[in-house]
Amino acid sequence: MLAFLLMAGRLFVVQIVESPSYARLAAAQRQKVVEFPARRGSVLDRHGRPLAISVDLQTVFVDPTLIDNPRAVASQLSGILGASPQVLERKLRGSFPGSRFEYLARQVQPAVAREIGALDLPGVFMRAEPKRMYPNGSLASHVLGFVNIDGEPQEGIEVQYDDILQGRPGRMTLEQDPGGRPIPQADFSYDPPRPGHSLLLTIDKDIQYFTEQTLAEAVQRYRASAGTAIVMRPETGEILAMANVPDFDPSRPGDFPAAARRNRALTDVYEPGSVYKIVTVAAGLAEDLVKPSSEFVVPPQIQVADRVIHDSHSHPTETMTVRDIITQSSNVGTVKIGQALGPEKLDAYVRKFGFGNPTGLDFPGESSGIVVPPELWSGSSIANIPIGQGVAVTPLQMVTAFGTIANRGTWVEPKLLYGTVDSKGDVRSTSPSTRRIVPQRVGDQMTKMLAAVVTDGTGTEAQIPGYTVAGKTGTAQKPLPGGGGYGNQYVASFGGYAPVKRPQVAAIVVLDEPDPHYGGLTAAPTFKAIVGHALRELGVPPTGSIEEAVEQLDAAQDGTQPAHD
Repeated sequence: MLAFLLMAGRLFVVQIVESPSYARLAAAQRQKVVEFPARRGSVLDRHGRPLAISVDLQTVFVDPTLIDNPRAVASQLSGILGASPQVLERKLRGSFPGSRFEYLARQVQPAVAREIGALDLPGVFMRAEPKRMYPNGSLASHVLGFVNIDGEPQEGIEVQYDDILQGRPGRMTLEQDPGGRPIPQADFSYDPPRPGHSLLLTIDKDIQYFTEQTLAEAVQRYRASAGTAIVMRPETGEILAMANVPDFDPSRPGDFPAAARRNRALTDVYEPGSVYKIVTVAAGLAEDLVKPSSEFVVPPQIQVADRVIHDSHSHPTETMTVRDIITQSSNVGTVKIGQALGPEKLDAYVRKFGFGNPTGLDFPGESSGIVVPPELWSGSSIANIPIGQGVAVTPLQMVTAFGTIANRGTWVEPKLLYGTVDSKGDVRSTSPSTRRIVPQRVGDQMTKMLAAVVTDGTGTEAQIPGYTVAGKTGTAQKPLPGGGGYGNQYVASFGGYAPVKRPQVAAIVVLDEPDPHYGGLTAAPTFKAIVGHALRELGVPPTGSIEEAVEQLDAAQDGTQPAHD
């Protein structure tokens, strides 16, 4: 009786108390699950043209328990698959006793699949498996990123919006005993994959292509080590083009070094130099410390703490207005405006313009840039930071700042995603956030001065026939790798927008170590070509003269007419 009581107690524990755990263990021993990736959603440009698509190809697999003569089957398949008979034979025999699933080939071409299907070999099966294709080669490669052979995203948009693109994978369930031997009369169960949703980007395929080609030509012409260009709609924050040199082919990412796959427009930071002066001057105007007509006595150089700041060209001590300081890109004059602001106010506007924080694009690997808080400034920081030294930015942050001026002082969050497309073809669009940085009058004042940079100052090479342009040149010394000063290498840049009246395009061009190293001679003509093409692609009609545009801005400030009629 005692023995029976003990057995009954043990049966109660096994069948009632521990039953769920034993059931899970049994299922794990009996079932083998193989996942088939779902077809990823397509990535389309703003006009619905494909940038990344998934195509169903056949994947060949085998149930080794159904193969009677592995050597003969391997001999039949080796010529079709272009694989060694010995390798195929090992797979056909199974990687372990009782194995019921082995891959023979992944994502084979349709002609190969037809040849294998015609053989009608027992135990050899095929299932559709999506392969990611990038039909335009390297076009927008840094934006798109890429996936591996299993469809797992590795970089770019593919990673950022994977939850939308990936869909739901299919599952094949096989049954076998704990020793791996097939269970008699057990069947496969197959749950088909569900495709993901597609993405509609703000990228314009034609503008992207032209931007990439023009940037590559500029890098070659000026013997630069790298280059970046971004084209944006300032009113909406939509990025029409984002190009980097060097680039890569997302269909063959392993053939390119990691440096070529880096999206420099977002991940790399650099000291911007004179293009950054728009922040200093806009801050001075917003705080009513200066007006465009305010005058400063500007010597050819100025000493601040342990640093001597020089203008780019030698000149006698002269009186300059704020307009002259921007037009001639005077370092000394800009330093004086920065000193009038003081560290706290200058730092506040730097951060209001978005520097020191990600833009909100949420792109993988996006850098925040480097902005040192005032309590950590050195004695010369009040001279360096106003002219774009001692601070590091991304090209995207910088073009967004120019977009802020183009929008009359309103910062608009940049975006790459126009919307998502569901299985019915319906588009759900996204809306960026906005915030006011400086008053409208400051935006208009800055536009007039930046227009003068292009007509009379350092940016004349950026003039676009038929259109009015506002912009700023930048020529920044690169800091030495170990710190402790600057070397003889430069980053040249030009940022701006057009037309002056109701800007439709904002853009920036950054060239790393070009020859010549001046932004006005290298980045400005590249900007001219890219923005001129973008304006024509967008159907923006030619504008009047710069004088007419400035008169309209003056009238807007006087309240007699809206600036953006």
